[in-house]
Amino acid sequence: MKIGEKMISFLYLQVNIVGMIIIFIILANQQNIDDGTGRQKAFIYLIYSVFTIQFFDSVMWLIDGKQFLYAKTINWAVSGCCYFLNCFVAFIWFIYISLLFYDKKIINKKFWAIIGIPLLVNMVLVILNFKYKIFFYIDENNVYARGPFFFISFLLALPYFLIPFYYCFKIYRTSESILEKKDCAIIMRTYFLPVIGIVFQMFFYGLSLIWICVVLSLLIIFINFQNRRISTDPLTQLNNRYQFDMYLQNIRHGITKGQPYSILIIDVDKFKEVNDTYGHVFGDRVLIETALILRRACQGTGAMIGRYGGDEFYIICKAGVKKEITKGIHQFVEVFNAADSVGVGLSLSIGSSDFLAEESFSKECIVERADKEMYKNKIK
Repeated sequence: MKIGEKMISFLYLQVNIVGMIIIFIILANQQNIDDGTGRQKAFIYLIYSVFTIQFFDSVMWLIDGKQFLYAKTINWAVSGCCYFLNCFVAFIWFIYISLLFYDKKIINKKFWAIIGIPLLVNMVLVILNFKYKIFFYIDENNVYARGPFFFISFLLALPYFLIPFYYCFKIYRTSESILEKKDCAIIMRTYFLPVIGIVFQMFFYGLSLIWICVVLSLLIIFINFQNRRISTDPLTQLNNRYQFDMYLQNIRHGITKGQPYSILIIDVDKFKEVNDTYGHVFGDRVLIETALILRRACQGTGAMIGRYGGDEFYIICKAGVKKEITKGIHQFVEVFNAADSVGVGLSLSIGSSDFLAEESFSKECIVERADKEMYKNKIK
């Protein structure tokens, strides 16, 4: 191997090592904050998959062209694993985005049967490659070389990247939720670096930057996760008071100026009595159930839901859907009480305040008006 080639290999290994260190840091923090949701698990599997392919990729560079016992066999096996993982990582990415923006219920048998087809085809071709050299082959000098149809592996992985991008673009264009639009924008921006890496890897043989680009994109997503957790209530998994303030700032300085909005303040009636009678653990369950009721009532409205503090919640929505949300809350409370075997008798008091999206509105005045109406309804 020439000195220049050795330097390139050494530099490439250093880049991969940096990528694996970043993944270790993400994993260490991600496991500490794992909340057991499907998308969290999918993200962790994605991280593990990228780490594995970076490891195998590094081994390929280390043993390529080397002569020792079983070197050629190892090179064949590691290269085959890399081609399988190319599509597998894309598959996990598809699952992650699906869980991020859609309900976990979509992940059913029919879903798996359809989206698993490209992954299955890729796996079969990787196995056949050891005989027919479809994607790659290892020559007599133990040097890796591309096969005549190496690009098929990229094409099979492509739907797993393009469909989630379409998801995000569609949601970004149609969603009424500012937070959902922000999440979609972040996901779409993360495509930029891997696309550059793929282009270089496709057209410049020997230059492989795709996986460090993927790691950097995952780091961007992880940082976004961390920022989201700062603004998430740990008990109910709703937005917290900080996010309430930030959301109103986005409305004040956003592109929706002049549009009518509403704030709803929701209070759990006689919550102290619930805590005193049934205990704080049961009280926490009541707050979690209340959060679920608010989520169901706001589904499809683009409303932003959060916990204001204690037993108080808030909803920020377009003024036109306020009545629909309020009606939905009362309906879901009735459903909950009908199925409640303990007999808590959940009751929520709601107050609202309308305002226009402009720089002159006062957050304090809006909240005070909603509070007054809520306490007025509580007395009734």
